[in-house]
Amino acid sequence: MIKLLDKIFNSKLTKTILSYGILIILFFIFKNQINNLISEYLTIDKQSLEQVYIFWFLLMGFVAIIFVIYKFGLKRYQPSSNLLHFIFLTVLFLGVLRFTDYSNEWQFIPIKSPYFYYLDLLGLPLLISASIILYRLFKKYFIKEDLTEIVINPFVADDPIESQIHDKLNYQKRAEDLISYLDRSNFRKSFTIGIVGPWGNGKSSLITLIEKEFEKTPLKETLNLKFLPYLNHNENDIISEFFKQLSSEINKHNGQLSNQILDYSEKLLKLYKNKSVKEFLSINNASFSNSSSFDTYNKINLTLEDLNKKFIVFIDDLDRLSNKEVLQVLKLVRNTANFKNFIFIIALDKDYILNTLMQKNDISDHTFVDKFFQLEIYLPEIDKKQLKEDFAYFLKASDLRSKEDFILEVTKAIYRHDNLFDDYISNHRGLKRLVNQLVFDFHSLPDQLNTNDFLNFTYLKMTFPSAIKFLNGNWSDVIPYNQETKLCELEEVNKDGNKKNVYDFIRSSTLYYGGGDYVPDYSKYKISSSLEEEVELDKHNNLSYHQNLLLAKTLIVLFGKGNETEEHTSIKFGNNLRKLLQQKVVENELTYIQFENVFNSENDYAFLKKSLKSGLTQNILDRISFYNTDTTDKVKSVVMVLLIIFNKSEVYGTYSTSVLQILSQFISRVWSKKQSINQAQYPRKELWEMIKGKFLDGDFTIERKLEFLSFLSENRIKMSFDDWGTNEDILKELSLHHYKKLLESKNNNLWEIHDYSFYHAYHNTRKFQTEEILNPITIEFWQNNDVSILCAQMTENDAFTTKVFRTSGFASQLFGSKIKYKSFIEKRIGNTDKPDLKEYLDFIKLEYYTNYTYYIRYEFVHFDMINLRMQKAIETNNMRNDELENIVEIFINSNDDMTHKITGTNLDKDKIQGLVNCIVHPNHFGYYTSIRIKSDSIHKAIPALLNHYTNLLNKNLNIKEYEVGSDMKSILKGKLIVLTLVSIQPKSYATK
Repeated sequence: MIKLLDKIFNSKLTKTILSYGILIILFFIFKNQINNLISEYLTIDKQSLEQVYIFWFLLMGFVAIIFVIYKFGLKRYQPSSNLLHFIFLTVLFLGVLRFTDYSNEWQFIPIKSPYFYYLDLLGLPLLISASIILYRLFKKYFIKEDLTEIVINPFVADDPIESQIHDKLNYQKRAEDLISYLDRSNFRKSFTIGIVGPWGNGKSSLITLIEKEFEKTPLKETLNLKFLPYLNHNENDIISEFFKQLSSEINKHNGQLSNQILDYSEKLLKLYKNKSVKEFLSINNASFSNSSSFDTYNKINLTLEDLNKKFIVFIDDLDRLSNKEVLQVLKLVRNTANFKNFIFIIALDKDYILNTLMQKNDISDHTFVDKFFQLEIYLPEIDKKQLKEDFAYFLKASDLRSKEDFILEVTKAIYRHDNLFDDYISNHRGLKRLVNQLVFDFHSLPDQLNTNDFLNFTYLKMTFPSAIKFLNGNWSDVIPYNQETKLCELEEVNKDGNKKNVYDFIRSSTLYYGGGDYVPDYSKYKISSSLEEEVELDKHNNLSYHQNLLLAKTLIVLFGKGNETEEHTSIKFGNNLRKLLQQKVVENELTYIQFENVFNSENDYAFLKKSLKSGLTQNILDRISFYNTDTTDKVKSVVMVLLIIFNKSEVYGTYSTSVLQILSQFISRVWSKKQSINQAQYPRKELWEMIKGKFLDGDFTIERKLEFLSFLSENRIKMSFDDWGTNEDILKELSLHHYKKLLESKNNNLWEIHDYSFYHAYHNTRKFQTEEILNPITIEFWQNNDVSILCAQMTENDAFTTKVFRTSGFASQLFGSKIKYKSFIEKRIGNTDKPDLKEYLDFIKLEYYTNYTYYIRYEFVHFDMINLRMQKAIETNNMRNDELENIVEIFINSNDDMTHKITGTNLDKDKIQGLVNCIVHPNHFGYYTSIRIKSDSIHKAIPALLNHYTNLLNKNLNIKEYEVGSDMKSILKGKLIVLTLVSIQPKSYATK
């Protein structure tokens, strides 16, 4: 009966109903006052309301209803408790006002009907909100969900067990025994029990089972609460939150004790804050209490004695806390909350806690923690046999439940002597992590992979992710391709028969291996031989000595000679290793057989080209990156496949340089160090004959052939020409031959403005040929072809602007100098009538005036090719604004040195409005000066500029002989022109 009453009166629903009932009673008790408030402050004039067209009120009401249905119905929004109470109370009070005779001296305003009021436009959305929320609450608590519709979790959750059904470690008996002891216990002070065990051994599960047992069969006069200290932000919060939670629980039974505990908590916090014992022992005048903290502590114990109840406090996951927080919890249970019949049950990984406190120098020895516990319930490591049985159970409960063959394979694999399950898996938490990892990785497995290798690699990946990262970038050094076995294997070292090392001891002990049966010979392999001296480990990584032993052991199990798995299913097989290291899930990935089919040359590599069109380019390249073979025919097939991809790399969605790097790495791998020079010469020459015959002499683009030859030259340090089976003389001859063929193919068949492959081809050929050989034949080509495209592509803009230009440096490289290039263009174009080329001649003439030291402001009106290039530059660099858009540049020609010097004398912004800069260009072919002026000042600036020069010239001679010409573009001395404005760019400003 008492239990039922406790349940009723401690229920939130009961408290809510009582609160609502009291509010309704008060609503009627203060009816007159509420009516006065409504009448005075909430009523409005009817005529004022009716002045607004009723449509707008209806529209707002309709929108409100739609919003409520969308928010609470469709989106299933869960309102806060404050909003929830506001909605229910508002609906309740509006209902009372609307449907009773509550109103006095005021009335609701109807909307063209005595049954419908303006208030209903507000009440209806609120009523719908309340109805939806009530329906959802009713459904949640009273309507059973159809279990067939519940989605089965694909993963295994790491939650504490809650019933005996899932108690695979038989902890229920421990829980029952502990409760039996506690039922017969009576303590003058607090009593602390530690549930001690390694990470993942079920400490939280045992606590949960104890709590469940309390719920099922409550002990007489016993209260319990669960405190989770890791939810707090700092160590002081732990004390505060504990006593708040304790006070709240005790308040249900004794209000006086609840207040005493809060008072005690307040004094403790001040003590910790002020670090003063005096504060703890003195009376706190600011508090409701008139006693010291020590007095309060004694009163609490007296009240507890009168109350005659036990308090059991569960504290879980102590090993989640920092060192300071751990110490605070320990002080709490043994000092500050050392009350009568307080029993603390604490779950902790004792070794972890001790190591944490010792590392931070918080404690001097391991016995410190023992002082805080009167009983320790030790949970030993779980039996490996039990873990293996549970492994199959968890697999069948996961998303792999339908993969019966796979479950059978992995279940068998974990019992093999070379499977490292025992070394890596020691508890259910690790077991569940393994199962979840297998679930996630299953669909990305290579199509043929040995299950034991897969499991051992999964252990490695889960425990040493840094090792996977390292192997991914250095696999060919750590596990190089073995020509004899055709697999990637660890390199062995020569044994010293007389050398006695630590492995004799290691092999005789299983302490370092978590109970695993497999003990490899570490000294046999280069990767692990340095582990012989523990002091050397810091050179390799930040792992402990035993972690390094386990890492080395795993690599030996996977890639050592002892792993004799069938070749194509072994992790040592190139494609399997690639996929596991790169951890890529590739849709429509080629199977092993399909990948081998890629190298089939039938029908001109038809299957390869089909695969490339299907978007499998990167898939193929990734697999070739790990591919190895020792047959010359297969080497030639792989090289040819890469050259086919290289030839149309942009079409196939990759970069040509990447393909060439993969090609060179593949060639380096297949020419193994173990082959003698004599053995290696023949297949290399045979390979080059294939490359020349099928690629360089075949139907591939000439630009790609030249790029390939250039790559050989650039990488000659990493791979000599001998490695390719050729020599420099052959490559020089080939490069010139293909460059001439390129010129032939382009003769009267020029390219688009954005195509720069011609220039790339020139630079690629330059890797083998001198300018003395290349330039004459290139210049001859341009003598016979339209130079418009040459002029446009030789014109380059300054960075982040498309308004200033100069001739590319390539003109000097090709023609010897920019002046020679100018002479060639002027001679080639002659007296042309084409407006674009006439414009270009004007541009190179102005550039010539600067002696090619300066980008000049120029506006190409007719030269569409250059404008197309500039539009591309704007789009590529996302140039929304061009800072030189509003700059005008004028060129001035002087007839002697004195006049030339004056053009740059005493120019400043005060004299010349809008002046930006002035550059005097002295050279042997004339006297020129360029001046930049802001466009909005140009028409005032030019007359001011000419007057400034005139004044300077007249002042120099002390007589007035110089004057501005009537055309306002020159300065005259009599009839002789001494200074002239030869250009204004953009031209549009000259005519404004």
